[in-house]
Amino acid sequence: MKIVICEDEYKFSEQLTDYINEWANEKSVFVEIFTFITAERFLYEWEDTEDYDIIFLDIKMGNLSGMDLAKLIRKNNTDIPIVFTTNMKEYVFKGYSVSAMQYLLKPVKKEDCFKCLNEVLKSNKTKKYYIINDLEKTVKIPTTDIIYIEMYSHTATMVTITTKYEFRKTMTQIMEELDDKLFIKCHKSFIINIRHVESVYRNYIIMTNNEEIPLKRNSMDEINDLFIKYNTNKFRDEQSSNAAF
Repeated sequence: MKIVICEDEYKFSEQLTDYINEWANEKSVFVEIFTFITAERFLYEWEDTEDYDIIFLDIKMGNLSGMDLAKLIRKNNTDIPIVFTTNMKEYVFKGYSVSAMQYLLKPVKKEDCFKCLNEVLKSNKTKKYYIINDLEKTVKIPTTDIIYIEMYSHTATMVTITTKYEFRKTMTQIMEELDDKLFIKCHKSFIINIRHVESVYRNYIIMTNNEEIPLKRNSMDEINDLFIKYNTNKFRDEQSSNAAF
């Protein structure tokens, strides 16, 4: 697991580091801990490495606050768990706006830190990825980040929340490898991720990146039903999470 601690007070950074190492030894989990004393330094490094599993983030820091940093993170990554650490209780409700996983009051208790790490470990075991291999590199993409896939002959263009990838595969191969009921072939040339559908019309869909995707004939009702079902369940899950925050 790759774990970030963004904290400008050394004693609290060391405390979290000790807790994480103790937890890793108990769980027999290999961890890498990356510590930053400013939000700006984290952003500089994050441009090259976004593959973190959890971020422990102090709210009160220097010129760029932890809350401001969280908002910047959420523009490009909606899934990475963010755990706020602070001694100011008044910030707890602001955590909702950036979908914070948890809010820990300083000095952080070991059992609270362990609880967050256990949740991330459990989530990582069930998290699904799509692997793209080409001659230059292998890329691991969380399926939740995929917006849609467009086919042209045997070349696929995968559009995610951060970038695009091109690779050689058939639509049948991709559908079999995704193995996810939320990926739908909505047109002979398109596979869409129902998580990223913004609205459904008779002949086309608007995705969360504002792109318009065509619908094959007579598919609107099926996709609309799935869209409603997914967002109803998602809303219910979010309400449950907020109640437990």
